[in-house]
Amino acid sequence: MRLPLAPPVAHRGGWLFGRYRSPIAHPAFPPKLTDRWRLKEWQYISIATPEVFLAFGLVQLGYASNLFLYIVDGVDQRVLELEETLPAGAGLTIAPSSVRGTTEWRWGPNHIRATYRDGWEVLVDVRFPDGTPLTCQVTLDDIEALALLHDLGQGRAAYTHKAAGMPASGSAMLGDRVFDLHDGLGVLDWTRSRAKRETVWKWASFASRQAGHAIGLNLSAEVYDRGGVSEENAYWVDGKVFPLGKVRFELPPEGQRTTDPWHLVGDQVDLTFRPLGARAQRLDLRLIQSIFVQPYGAFHGRLADHVVHDAFGVVEDHVSLW
Repeated sequence: MRLPLAPPVAHRGGWLFGRYRSPIAHPAFPPKLTDRWRLKEWQYISIATPEVFLAFGLVQLGYASNLFLYIVDGVDQRVLELEETLPAGAGLTIAPSSVRGTTEWRWGPNHIRATYRDGWEVLVDVRFPDGTPLTCQVTLDDIEALALLHDLGQGRAAYTHKAAGMPASGSAMLGDRVFDLHDGLGVLDWTRSRAKRETVWKWASFASRQAGHAIGLNLSAEVYDRGGVSEENAYWVDGKVFPLGKVRFELPPEGQRTTDPWHLVGDQVDLTFRPLGARAQRLDLRLIQSIFVQPYGAFHGRLADHVVHDAFGVVEDHVSLW
């Protein structure tokens, strides 16, 4: 199945709902008075090589902004994490689209900037809580998109641009260690949503070189479903996107999701994910809640006609009241 090209805008006399293989260049939503609190935006980027996995997310909630970043050093077997949350959306600017402008976090010693110029040019200059500095300059090349404008009901819409397997070039320095990011592969998640008050989702993603091909994956459940099938399920081979049908997430019991295998099973998917570690949050402020676990680790199994072995990526189980 070949997806169509996207229209240039998300709304023209009505929502242009659909799935596309190119991004919507101007995904502006008609303004509403409630947008200060209901509109959620974020940009997530990860880069994977055989030696290192670097991931960060910049999240604009309106009443707060959030940065999370972590790096997994596969050689020294260590993980460093950084997280900051600021009130009233301070410190963060989100690009106007996934193919235009700049997303930037600037607060204290920590600076992250991602600018689109026929691909994403990323600068990271941060210091972890233990004092270890990380600097990174990397470029992610464009590939075909899984771009989705989804009907959330009650006049609400969500737009997301996913891409997995973006060719990377650049380098990162963690303390006195230097990582060459050439031949790495990147993942992009750029989202704008008038999200429901309570939103739940499951998610899986990786980008990895397998048998000479750049393979990428994006799966979800319970958030962008139509007829019980997520509209953002897709995989990539050498930059080309292929939509997938329903995929079942088989999770370990609660309390074991950071240690025990997850299974992802569908018509063209039979994957086992084995966690190596995890990010987790349990935030309960009564009116605002965020409870999630995001293990990182390796995928093994089958994806369409491809054998997957030791593909580093993430899975997530998330409940938000926002």
